[in-house]
Amino acid sequence: MELSAGSLGQGLGVAIGSALSAKLEDKNYRVYTILGDGELNEGSVWEAVMCASHYKLDNLVAIVDRNRLQIDGPTKEVMCLGDLTAK
Repeated sequence: MELSAGSLGQGLGVAIGSALSAKLEDKNYRVYTILGDGELNEGSVWEAVMCASHYKLDNLVAIVDRNRLQIDGPTKEVMCLGDLTAK
């Protein structure tokens, strides 16, 4: 399934639903999702991460596009998370 969820953090939740469904139906496939680094500021993303951990979704792969940008500008200026600048 392909889904364009935008910057509100909903894509990870959909991916978790797909990964959980695969586990419950005993299917052997992985679910991949791509998140922007600015999107990681959304509370829904952190709730989704906790859900994935709770259900031990080892069939879920989240890829972060670390482009250092979000809709309002550079991520460091909008919501600085300290020195997480992996170069």
